[in-house]
Amino acid sequence: MTQIDRVYDTRYFWAIYTTKDPEQIGKLKSLLVEKRHRRVSSITLYEIYKLSIANEGKDVAELRCNLVKKDMQVVSVDSYIAEAAARISHQGRIPMADALIMATAKIIGAECITDDPHFTLVKTRWI
Repeated sequence: MTQIDRVYDTRYFWAIYTTKDPEQIGKLKSLLVEKRHRRVSSITLYEIYKLSIANEGKDVAELRCNLVKKDMQVVSVDSYIAEAAARISHQGRIPMADALIMATAKIIGAECITDDPHFTLVKTRWI
């Protein structure tokens, strides 16, 4: 069985961190245990830290980012991703962070795990 790369969007993590619905949490966590290459954009780490520090404080922000870095491969934004993101952003008036995450998925040939309606230009999956 071939493993498919996955890039997890910020909204995936924020859903896990904020939902109170046990069924939804189970569905979201099931996306982590499937045999896939789990990747995250460095931009997602920025967003997780920024949202977490604003809502729960520095300790929670650091804990979350450290766990993500431990469990997933972080893909840094390079010149190819930056240029692809600019093209994506221009095409659909996509916010910069979303365009960078989409470009990351597109360049590495991964599906993106998100429920964000902006993510129409790459293959996505969500429950």
